[in-house]
Amino acid sequence: MGTIQHHRRSSSKWVPPSAPLHNPISIFRGRSSRQTGSRVVQPNHMFEAPRYELNNYRNFSNNAISTTKYSLLTFVPLNIFHQITTKYANMYFVLIAILNWIPFFNAYTKYLGLIPISFVLGTTLIKDGVEDLRRWKFDNKVNKKSCHVWDRERGTYRKMEWQHILVGDFVHISNEHDVPADILFLRSSNESGTCYVETSNLDGESALKQRCVPAKVIQYSAEDSNFKPTEFSGVVTSEKPDKNIYTIRAKVEYEPGQSDVILKDNMLLRGSRVKNTTFVEGIVVYAGHETKVMMNNGRAPRKVSGIERLTNRFIIICFILLLGMVTAGAISSAFWVANHDPDKVPFIVWNIPKPVIEGFINVGSFFICYQVLVPISLYITVELIKAAQIYFISEDIELYDEQSDRTIDCHSLSIPEELGTVTHVLSDKTGTLTENVMIFRQCAFDSTDYGAEEGLEIDKNKPVRSEALYRRVTESSWNPSMKHFFANILLNNSVVVNKIPHQDAIELGAYEAGVYFLGNSAFYDITEERYLAKLKEIKQVPQEERPQNLCLFESLENLSAIPEEEPTPMSPSVMSIPSPTSTSTPLSRTMSSVTFLSKKFTTAVRRSIISPITNLIPTRSRAITFHEKEQCPYEAESPDELALIEGAALYDYVLEERGANFVTISKPRVGRKKYELLLTLPFDSIRKRMSVVVKTRKGPLLYCKGADSAIFDRLEEGDEENLERVSNIKEKLHSYSKKGLRTLCFAMRYLSVDEFLDFEQSYRFVMEDASPEREEMLSEKASEIEKDLILLGVTGIEDRLQDGVPETLTKLREAGIQIWVLTGDKLETAQNIATSCGLFQPNRPVRVIENEEDVEAAAEAEGCNLILSPVVIKMIPEGKEILITTLKKAKSVLCYRMTPSEKATIVKAVKEKIKGNVLAIGDGANDVPMIQAAHVGIGLAGKEGLQAAMACDFAIARFRFLTRLLLVHGHWCYYRLSLSFLYFLYKNTNCVFILFFYQFYDGYSGTNVMDPLWGLLYPIIFSSVQPILVGVWDQDRSDSTLSENPSIYGADRGQLYTTKLFFFAVLDGIYQAAVIYYVAHMTVANTDASVWEIGFYIDNSMMIVNCFHLALVVRYWNWPLVVIFIFFIFFNFGFFFAYSAILLPGTVPDTPTGIPGKLMCTASFWLAEVITVIFALFPRFAILSIANFRRSHSKPRVNNF
Repeated sequence: MGTIQHHRRSSSKWVPPSAPLHNPISIFRGRSSRQTGSRVVQPNHMFEAPRYELNNYRNFSNNAISTTKYSLLTFVPLNIFHQITTKYANMYFVLIAILNWIPFFNAYTKYLGLIPISFVLGTTLIKDGVEDLRRWKFDNKVNKKSCHVWDRERGTYRKMEWQHILVGDFVHISNEHDVPADILFLRSSNESGTCYVETSNLDGESALKQRCVPAKVIQYSAEDSNFKPTEFSGVVTSEKPDKNIYTIRAKVEYEPGQSDVILKDNMLLRGSRVKNTTFVEGIVVYAGHETKVMMNNGRAPRKVSGIERLTNRFIIICFILLLGMVTAGAISSAFWVANHDPDKVPFIVWNIPKPVIEGFINVGSFFICYQVLVPISLYITVELIKAAQIYFISEDIELYDEQSDRTIDCHSLSIPEELGTVTHVLSDKTGTLTENVMIFRQCAFDSTDYGAEEGLEIDKNKPVRSEALYRRVTESSWNPSMKHFFANILLNNSVVVNKIPHQDAIELGAYEAGVYFLGNSAFYDITEERYLAKLKEIKQVPQEERPQNLCLFESLENLSAIPEEEPTPMSPSVMSIPSPTSTSTPLSRTMSSVTFLSKKFTTAVRRSIISPITNLIPTRSRAITFHEKEQCPYEAESPDELALIEGAALYDYVLEERGANFVTISKPRVGRKKYELLLTLPFDSIRKRMSVVVKTRKGPLLYCKGADSAIFDRLEEGDEENLERVSNIKEKLHSYSKKGLRTLCFAMRYLSVDEFLDFEQSYRFVMEDASPEREEMLSEKASEIEKDLILLGVTGIEDRLQDGVPETLTKLREAGIQIWVLTGDKLETAQNIATSCGLFQPNRPVRVIENEEDVEAAAEAEGCNLILSPVVIKMIPEGKEILITTLKKAKSVLCYRMTPSEKATIVKAVKEKIKGNVLAIGDGANDVPMIQAAHVGIGLAGKEGLQAAMACDFAIARFRFLTRLLLVHGHWCYYRLSLSFLYFLYKNTNCVFILFFYQFYDGYSGTNVMDPLWGLLYPIIFSSVQPILVGVWDQDRSDSTLSENPSIYGADRGQLYTTKLFFFAVLDGIYQAAVIYYVAHMTVANTDASVWEIGFYIDNSMMIVNCFHLALVVRYWNWPLVVIFIFFIFFNFGFFFAYSAILLPGTVPDTPTGIPGKLMCTASFWLAEVITVIFALFPRFAILSIANFRRSHSKPRVNNF
């Protein structure tokens, strides 16, 4: 008979039990807060206790993350509290609203006074709620990811969600899966104990990195190893959690006296992804918010734009003006009351005998009346304008790069206007001005230069083989120098050979004793005879007493019988797999029966079960080797190393395999050769060298490579022939540098066995030091053996310029922007690149400043190009006047031999000492401090990863996009926000001074002549939409005009929003307020008009004047602007008609029922409106006409750097 597969599903994922809600122990021993000191981690499988009773559960953070700011219960109160306490303007308006509730002070009804601040707080509340909901969804998505965790009770790995993982858990991670926590790497599918990870989500670098297990547990590794986590009982002692992803200070003690120091290469950090490795296993050391990636997720400090800083000063001036108006009104009120009988004044409700007290009470009334002088809607309006500007920048098709399929990413919403005020651009070179696509062009050894032959057409994107060198490599006799030169290139690097691992068996499932295990589910073999008998037996049971799983049997009722003699054909790979046990049904037949599942199962369900099962591999047949690709591609952390490996391959020197302690290469006429790596001395920015020690028949051999400055000083003092050879190679090196090639020197040295063993012992002793100074001590120790070197040769690698770089630099210079290029290259290479990219103009002299004396000489020259040495670079932060003056006069500046830490220092110095508005642009992780220190940080998503692109304010794909970003979008954003800020300050001044003028005629009582509801809605509804649209769409010039005339950028920079323009806007607002009020006052003078009627005159006049005022300054009209302007004017009149109709007699004193219709039917009303608009706007119209005439007949003058 055939067999039927019965599926029992425990659960799709293992959810460990939670702590009881009424656990008595928790009263005395609840979950403690995180430990802040060093931690001791023991594996969880060593303790027979529920997970919620483990010390690791109580003492350390679990793996669940939450980046939300609020919970469902705390969202509303906490958000409002944050808005009030973090924005002084909000606090000010809340106090004003509270003041309005005090009967002595109220200028509006209680609830009307709450409308403005409620609108602002509510709008921000909704925005923050949407953002927090998005964060919660992302957190939930991450927390629901799964991986395999060791279950002590079942003795197997089970699939579990990330959020349930604890410190001390053993986890199993398959190829192409993300690492869920910071894990000590203990086992690999590779016998060498290595794995490869991609860390682009962690540090932005997409190149694969090699990780290795600690030395004493390497025996755990290999796919066919029988290792189980229960065999590991080591204790991990580590430092407290920190955010430094490049260091770890910890050790693992396996038993007393036997331990390993944990290095950064022994850790798999959360955010990494396993690559080219079937699986890895390890123990969780840091989880959740204590992982390094989460500790680095803190936001960069918020940058404040120059306009915003200036606006804050203007608002302080407005507040001082407000205090003056309030004080003047209170004093005038006291004098007025002192000279009038309160019993005969109807608007004095509180009969207070002392005029001073009346004046004091009116302080509150005047504060409420004049409150909008500090613009309440300015902040929310500006946020909306900036968000729209960022959207249009992001959607600009001209900022899209087809080659990389990237457009601009705007990470900062707060500083788009800063793009329009840049004075200095500080740029990295490699990967920013250049492609960062390194190409092997030339090499020299034995005093001979090898490169592409003259006249040969060169492919710009591929290395070209030197036929002379190729003939020498393949045809000539043995040459030790050549052998060691190419061996140095192939052995002394961190390049990874890509391989394809097979699928992890734990993902495929397992077959044991007639049971298929797939995830947390089990499929059992049941014979058809047994199944039918069991089904018949259950059907005889009464319906109400039947087991709940009867439906499972019924769902299998239509299952077809599979005769043993007719198995379903399987693929050869499956048919060849032996059965796990001799007594079980052959695997091919057993699996074939699974293909005949019940017709009641959906196709999707059948496929989800059949697909993995038909690929099952027995648990005892797991050893499957890697299959290399026919042409092995490489992964390299450094583009230079990749270029060297690809260049060597042109001459049949091929890197074939790299392990933890060996490298296999292929040589011409020799074939494959395996080298044993005895020690690797990694590159660091202090030594600027990398070395490896390999085992040879002659003894340990040191191969070293590095910059010329790091190699030549460490060469042995040889004979005359050797000195001549070194001199020849130096000439070749100088020639390469003049061509703009990146140069690298290669050297070697044989070591005695005793010397190497002594050095290795001392070096490994330093490696086991867990102090913060370990890296510096390792660098010093490596330098002890990197001496008396024999120079082998040099290489020249091309990193060609990006398209459009010279044109971009020229336009930026025409825009009055001074450009600095910061590079780690040597002087000759940097100078050649500066000339070829257009940084240095041919008609300008070049001055190299290497010391203080050179500074004095350069100070006398005007408009020269400067090259700064590392010595002079360190003098800039000191702020010496002669140096700062010299730098200000320079056309362009080139800094060479710079270290990453110096870049941020230079940016800060230019900001603070030269007082420049700095834009920094770079593409690598070492550019992040510079980018974050600048006023505007631009990142390029380049070959060095995405870290710069993630940490910046704006990420672009190509350097040439900087032209449009600054000259067009930068100018527009600066112009639009300047216009918006000035309009708001004018509008609010205009509104407040109308009320101020009215006080002269109402006894300084602090009452409001405007309709109270309209007056509160006007700044947040009636007059906010128009400036938002203007701030989004207005253009003072077209994009083509701005691109073709870069000098416009420099002429308008810093001139569109100044203290002078602020006071002009305020004075214009006061003048228009006087016109609006006194025209209305004279219109109703000597009549029996009520306060509602004069208020109607004033309200409509202010609305129309403000709209036409904005229309005067708009330079680019489109149909949305026209529609909105017309709509709100009519909406204003419609509001009054509806409002007066809704108000019933007696609702407010002297109900204004019918007033709008009554006044609008009179000629005097319309005549007053026309006169008001003409007289109020004529001065601004005249000034704008003169300014436009002068601008159209003159060319902007700008300091052309």
